Amino acid sequence: MKRILPWLLLLATSCQGLPGRPPSKAEFDPAGSDPGRPEGAAVDAKTGDEILAQHTKRFRDGYPIYPGDELRFTVLGQADLTLEARVPAEGSINYPLIGKTTLAGRTLEEVRREVKERLEKDYLVSADVSVLVKEYARKRVYVLGAVAKPLDYEVPSGRLVTLLQAVAQAGGFLEDAAKHGVVIYRPRAVGSSERLAIPVDVSGAREVRDPLLLPDDIVFVPARERVYVSGQVAHPGAFVVNADHGLTASQAVSLAGGFTRIANDANVRLIRRLGDGGRRTFVLNLARVVAGHPEEDVPLQPGDTLFVPESVF
Repeated sequence: MKRILPWLLLLATSCQGLPGRPPSKAEFDPAGSDPGRPEGAAVDAKTGDEILAQHTKRFRDGYPIYPGDELRFTVLGQADLTLEARVPAEGSINYPLIGKTTLAGRTLEEVRREVKERLEKDYLVSADVSVLVKEYARKRVYVLGAVAKPLDYEVPSGRLVTLLQAVAQAGGFLEDAAKHGVVIYRPRAVGSSERLAIPVDVSGAREVRDPLLLPDDIVFVPARERVYVSGQVAHPGAFVVNADHGLTASQAVSLAGGFTRIANDANVRLIRRLGDGGRRTFVLNLARVVAGHPEEDVPLQPGDTLFVPESVF
C-alpha cells in the first residue's frame, strides 16, 4: 500500500494530463497563498519603485498632514485669519475668505503656499502665512509576516520611519523571511480603505531598498516557500528556495540525497501551482541534465512538488 500511495497522489494532482514539457514562467502563481497576507491591487515592480521613490522624495523633508492632526494657521497682521483646526476624516477644511482647502496627504509647506497664493490673488496685497502642527494625531504602521514580533508600530510625532526601521522595531526578519518578496500595502489615498500592493526587494537587488513608510502602511514579509521532493530519492522532504540564487530541479534532487537505485530520472513529475489556483503536472527528463545538458534543468518556484517515480525496468 505504501508504494501505491505516491502514485495515487500523483494521479489526483494530474487531472489535466502530462504535457511532457518543462513549464513556462507564466505557468506559476507568484502571489502564492500566504496566510495573513493583506488584500490590495498589485502593481508591478517598476511602478511600485516609482510610487515609493515619489513619496520618499516628496515627504523626506516635509511632514505629510493626516486626519486627526491639529493645525494652527496665522497670517501676520491679520488676526481674523488665525485659525486652529483639527483635520477631519475627509481631509479638508473651510478657511476664512478662500473656502475649501485640502490638507490631508499634503505637506505643511504645500498648504502654506496655497493659502498664501489664494489670499494674495483676491484679498491681500501680501500675506505672510504660517502653518504649524499644534498637536499630532497618533499614527501607526503595521509589520506582519516573517518577523520576530509582528506588531503595529506607533510613528513618533512629526517623524516618519523607513521600512527597515519598522522591521527592526518588530524584532527583525526571521531566518526564512523572503526579503526579495516584501510587500507594502499602502492606501490609495489618505483615509482610503483600498490599498495598493507595492513589491519591495530589501535584499538590495533593486534600487528602492528601504523606502519611507507612510502612516497606515502595512508591511508584509512572506516566508520563503519551500519545494517538496518525494518518491525515489534518498531523503524526501521540503527544501527552501534560495531567494538569491534560486533552485533547479536537479539541485532539489541533490538536496534530497540524490536518486535511489530504482529511480526513473527520465520521467520526473513536476507539480506546479498555477495562477488560476489549480495545479498542473509536467514531465522532466533529469537524466539528460545529469548526462551533460544543464541548460535543460528547470528552475523551481516556491510551492513546486517533484515526484520521482520508480523505474519499471
